[in-house]
Amino acid sequence: MPPAPVALNIVAAVLAIAALYFGRGLFVPVALALAFHALLRPAVRGLEGLRIPSALGAAMVVLGALGIAAVGGWALSGPVAAWVDKAPASFATARARLETMVRPIDRLTDAAAGKPVAPAPAPAPPQGGPSVLSQLLGEATTLVIGLVEVIVLLYLMLAAGNSFLKNRPQNIESIVAHYLTLNAIINAGEGLVVGLAMWAVGMPDPLVWGLLAFALEFIPYVGAAAMLGLLLISSLTTFTHAGHALVAPAIYLVITTLQNNVVSPYVYSGRLKLNPLAVVLCVMFWWFMWGIPGVFLAIPIAATLKALGDQVPRLAPLGEFLGE
Repeated sequence: MPPAPVALNIVAAVLAIAALYFGRGLFVPVALALAFHALLRPAVRGLEGLRIPSALGAAMVVLGALGIAAVGGWALSGPVAAWVDKAPASFATARARLETMVRPIDRLTDAAAGKPVAPAPAPAPPQGGPSVLSQLLGEATTLVIGLVEVIVLLYLMLAAGNSFLKNRPQNIESIVAHYLTLNAIINAGEGLVVGLAMWAVGMPDPLVWGLLAFALEFIPYVGAAAMLGLLLISSLTTFTHAGHALVAPAIYLVITTLQNNVVSPYVYSGRLKLNPLAVVLCVMFWWFMWGIPGVFLAIPIAATLKALGDQVPRLAPLGEFLGE
């Protein structure tokens, strides 16, 4: 039987995990607001140096960030909406192409096993149903409410100035801010390269592919897998030859592999030293806990815990596990 302190620690950890899971509706907006607070706080601090009050500076920074996001969203709304509207037909065409490509292999396998070759099934008639765009719009209310919560919390945190979490370790904010800033720069460069590559190989809507690469790369591992799948589906509906259809996904796979294994380690060296195995485990854990927002927040949370482990003696084992 484990000693009482160990048992209490296990019970406390289980209760904390349960609270984070069942209370994700509360904790996710707070965690997102904290991450964006670390990113935007230097801008508010610069305005405070110009004798602008924290509340006014916070409003200026938040409204400026929202304005940039709104302009970017408006400029890309047309191509993205058209691409999403064509998605159901693209999925159906890609599925038919994949079945056509796989059917000869299945026939050879059945012939080798001595099974009679079944005739090709007749194509199923298209079924009506809600478009992908309408399904996405069905979730708009929840998304808008969540965004409003994050924006309000972010403003209140920024407006509090130096009084907000004034006893926190000083380098945590800079670690998270550096990670998010560098990650955005790296993703923007990758999005540009992906967009140019898709244009070069003849993929439709290369601007949309560049935008998707920029956005999805903020989600470690899951984003790249989703991008690869979407490129494969679109390529199968665009090109008739199977070899040509695999060019775009292969190019993206090379680009994202170089980014994750060459560019990112070089840029992050000396700033964010995390154990790769620990990063994968953190991504899996927070994916289970909070879904897509959890995957986005996994590395900032790991970096924060690593910084706490380096400064708080009781958390030293956690810091050693997360560090290289």
